[in-house]
Amino acid sequence: MNSRERIITALDLGIPDRVPTWDWFDEAVTISVADVLGLKRHGGVTTLRKGDETRESSDLYCRVVEALDVDGTSSVYNTGLQAIDNHLGRDKYGRGYILSENGMPAIIEPAVSSIMELRKYDMVSRIEKSDFASLQAVVDRFGKDRAHCLNINGPFQEAWNVMGGMDKTMIAFIEEPELVHGIMQEVTRFNKALMEESAAIGADFFMIDGDICGNDFPLMSVELFGEFILPYKKQMVDHAHAMGRRIIKHSDGMVWSIMDDLIKVGFDGFHPVQPQCMDMKTTKAYLHKRMCVFGNVDCLDLLVFGEPEQVAEATKKCVAEASPGGGHILSSSNSLHPGCKPENVVAMFEAAKEFGEYANIAAKPMSAPPPPDGQPIRQRRQTRRRKAVLT
Repeated sequence: MNSRERIITALDLGIPDRVPTWDWFDEAVTISVADVLGLKRHGGVTTLRKGDETRESSDLYCRVVEALDVDGTSSVYNTGLQAIDNHLGRDKYGRGYILSENGMPAIIEPAVSSIMELRKYDMVSRIEKSDFASLQAVVDRFGKDRAHCLNINGPFQEAWNVMGGMDKTMIAFIEEPELVHGIMQEVTRFNKALMEESAAIGADFFMIDGDICGNDFPLMSVELFGEFILPYKKQMVDHAHAMGRRIIKHSDGMVWSIMDDLIKVGFDGFHPVQPQCMDMKTTKAYLHKRMCVFGNVDCLDLLVFGEPEQVAEATKKCVAEASPGGGHILSSSNSLHPGCKPENVVAMFEAAKEFGEYANIAAKPMSAPPPPDGQPIRQRRQTRRRKAVLT
């Protein structure tokens, strides 16, 4: 199998030749991993504050993917975010942000605050082919040798960008439900257009961002989730499937209270099974033959504070718990963010190849306790990696 076939087989809940790998790479990690791998000619590549990617950074990312033999690529679309000054920026969709040297810009200024403004608001007309330059770069480089993912803000996250913040959006669930539904309809129309444009370029699957849950609780009641968010996710799932593409739901946190809803609407996979909140053995046993499981080498403590030997052992354990029976794509427990040690990133991918041959993996998932009953979990389960390393 080539890398693309490996990932598509896992997304379709089959058993490939070995466990496929995929992850989100922050620009800073791409640079530091390139240094560890001895890749040269990247002096002009720097970390970014606005989320867009230069040709040089895309080239370096492709070389890192090749060197690590990562099976899937990860791309974003450009929103045209421009700096207003050293701290603030605005994108072509009219949204204002605080810029950061690390991580995503933080939304602070809405584009739409009323039904009247919404009637004049058209996101789809502002999409340009050049917005997909990073996706085009990996498709040009790898073609169908690797699977290509476009990361898309789901209806909830895109809506809170339009409305100026998650807090404003959730207050509007109660105070301005008509406005929320109108914005959800617009951003879903926008997301569908992004899916169409990227599929035409060569995207094989979509990762839908936007956390729905915290470490112990969903961020809203399951009733509000079912009214304001789930129907629009269903539209995106149906649209992806109509184009012959797969679609994955990302959410950190303790997701059991809404997991059955995600299964019911037809998501092909769930990312990333955060180890501080959910047990991989239980998650795999429950989702086996229902959704592909992504994850979950810990990036909160282990990839940041641990050592390569510890990472290799954790990766081996993750394969043993998540890979039996197929339907598993190995990744970190969220992303390869700027805090991750580059040598640990390398160790994770090397261990995935060392321990990921399906000839050496059990045929059926491990027995595991049932999922929680949906009631709040008051005590967060810590990994204790940070304490062990620091002491």
